[in-house]
Amino acid sequence: MARYLSIGCTTILIRIFMNTYGQYNIENDEHYAHFLTLVLGGDGRQEQGQSLITISNHRSLFDDPGVVSCLLPLWIGIQPKYNRWGICSQEYCFADALPAIVKGYIGAGQVLPIQRGGGINQPLLQHFASLVARGEWCHIFPEGGVWQWRELGGRGRFAVLEGQSKNVQKSKLKWGVGKLIAHAPIRPRVVPFAHVGMEVLLPQDETTRKTHVKEKLLGGEPLHVKIKFGEEITFDDLIQEHEQKYGKLWVYNGDNNDHEQYVSSKVEKELYKKIALRIEYHLENLTKKVVSSRYS
Repeated sequence: MARYLSIGCTTILIRIFMNTYGQYNIENDEHYAHFLTLVLGGDGRQEQGQSLITISNHRSLFDDPGVVSCLLPLWIGIQPKYNRWGICSQEYCFADALPAIVKGYIGAGQVLPIQRGGGINQPLLQHFASLVARGEWCHIFPEGGVWQWRELGGRGRFAVLEGQSKNVQKSKLKWGVGKLIAHAPIRPRVVPFAHVGMEVLLPQDETTRKTHVKEKLLGGEPLHVKIKFGEEITFDDLIQEHEQKYGKLWVYNGDNNDHEQYVSSKVEKELYKKIALRIEYHLENLTKKVVSSRYS
């Protein structure tokens, strides 16, 4: 019941806000249609018990629920079984200073805590992985922070071509997403989307990178959010190449156990990097296309 209240109320209130304070537009093409099919368990996802992992750029601290709550038709979006599971930094969503009722509401909204800077071996990421093992829809902001550039932000500050991935030491994206994909018991379906517009509501200081609510909430530039989905991304070739060289990868399950095994080796991290770089290649192009459509 708590999940129905949290997700239902949040989704309806966000829709009201987004449609009165501004507007949002999802490009209704074959990629969006494919995403909806997967959310509903189609294209073999339900039969095979596959998780759906969506990845996107991160334009503001209000992207989830602000953008994510608008992705589904309303009749689907208010149902917890079709909703995403997400992660949020402990310092923001689960801080000790927050009242227990607020943290409970966030948790009931299918959000788990993650430790910023805790690395890919942290138990909190393992908890999130258990949801992937159970076949849930899980959403990730792999930049690991808010970036309001015309391209992806993150820890790398350079263009990455997929064909050069073996020569690049770092990707812009966090490698945790690569770990979730590599060790899943059943290969997840991975779909990217990019969005632009939330930076109007919560602009970012170019020097400190801190975001703040815009000075004039009433008036000024209207909130106009644009969302575009990309084609599904696959990684079978990368995983097969790794297993042919190093042997079968271990897999996690839905029970949050075997944390010792969950600690990644050096060669496994190389695989995570390759997966992250492939995601970056697709998400970078998608982000540039969406942002340029607004600011060109």
